[in-house]
Amino acid sequence: CRLREVPTEVATYEISSPGRPLGQTFFRRAVKELQAAQAAAPQPPPQPAAQQEQHQDPPHIPQQHQYSYFELGMAATLYEQHYRMDWGL
Repeated sequence: CRLREVPTEVATYEISSPGRPLGQTFFRRAVKELQAAQAAAPQPPPQPAAQQEQHQDPPHIPQQHQYSYFELGMAATLYEQHYRMDWGL
């Protein structure tokens, strides 16, 4: 680099602490902008009082049974055993 007259930086191996961290400055500005935007945003209309009861399935429709991982694994294993025995594998 010296032959081509390119300026080089001399390493000083010193860590200089910044006066004020850059990320903190941008974070504070973003928080201020967010608070200003929230204050300027129109407030959502109040929720009307719920006059209906929660929906319930009729009694003739059975609820979906939630199988455990054990039950699913057993069903898959039994199916696989039956399939292999049926085809003679």
